[in-house]
Amino acid sequence: ATESYLAFGAFYSSKTKKTKYAANIKILNKIKKITKTPIVAIGGINSENYKNLLLNNASFLAISGYIWKNKNTKPIQAIKKFK
Repeated sequence: ATESYLAFGAFYSSKTKKTKYAANIKILNKIKKITKTPIVAIGGINSENYKNLLLNNASFLAISGYIWKNKNTKPIQAIKKFK
């Protein structure tokens, strides 16, 4: 396969893009069983919900709105909340 990753979402409601499809944790576990290709989770990810995605086989997280459109936290501060 020539893919470098597989992306699934939106896992949570997002203000970055209109959510057309909703994904759930089960899909991460199912995909992990059938491929070794890295899995990217996207959609509404923030400092409070990201760990659940990583604990359920997400290889990477695509996080945009929480970092760039966060009214309460500057981008660097938002990034530091992911430990």
